[in-house]
Amino acid sequence: MRIKLSISLLFLVMCAHAQDLSHWQKEFTYKIVSSEHPNKLIRQGNSAYRDSSFAAAEESYRMALVADQNAFNAAFNLADAIYKQENYSEASTLFQGLTSKAESKEEKAMAYHNLGNSLLQEGKLEESIESYKNALRNNPSDKDTKHNLAYAQRMKQEQEQNQDEVEEEGDEEEEDKEEDKEEEDEEEQQEEEEEEEQSNNQEQQPQQEQKPKEAQNPDQISKEEAEKMLDALQQQEKELQEDLQKKKAKGVKLKIEKDW
Repeated sequence: MRIKLSISLLFLVMCAHAQDLSHWQKEFTYKIVSSEHPNKLIRQGNSAYRDSSFAAAEESYRMALVADQNAFNAAFNLADAIYKQENYSEASTLFQGLTSKAESKEEKAMAYHNLGNSLLQEGKLEESIESYKNALRNNPSDKDTKHNLAYAQRMKQEQEQNQDEVEEEGDEEEEDKEEDKEEEDEEEQQEEEEEEEQSNNQEQQPQQEQKPKEAQNPDQISKEEAEKMLDALQQQEKELQEDLQKKKAKGVKLKIEKDW
């Protein structure tokens, strides 16, 4: 949507309608401090402005202000020329100053209107809306100001909605991160429990394999073991018989006394 700019080049009207010249000359008085009359410089600026030569228009308006620093129309048109060059911050400063220098409600309304435009271009929606409201307080019937005020308010509403959406998305992302972290923590805890359980099983396994040694059943003795045991018994019996034979062979020694 296009913003309607109240250029209000005051002396453009003077050039187009000669009958209004006397009115503006009565409303504005100038102190001549240069070789050129400020009205002539303003007309030059207006001509350059109409040709979209905004830098040249700015120069002419500045020269007019040198001739008469109190020339409201020169200062107003200077701010317009600077606005057209997209130097919105400087234009805002100039229009803000003009709101206090304006002598009539119409001038105040024009200054506040264009101040609202500059602030809007700077993205300062709150201040822009307030400026348009001030313009309407001085000129309630200005349709351009009403239009721009509605536009600025709609922009502010959309900005707030977008901000809410961004915040909601941020909250959702934060919640997703928290859920992901909880899931990761649960997985890590589960892995730790599984590892601990596995470790305990490995420690208990050797103990389960160490079974008590059962006594051998005689019926389960192998043939080879039985033969060895029989041989051992026979050997023991043989040795015992040999010992008995040796004792019999030696006999018992008797003590024989001498017969004197």
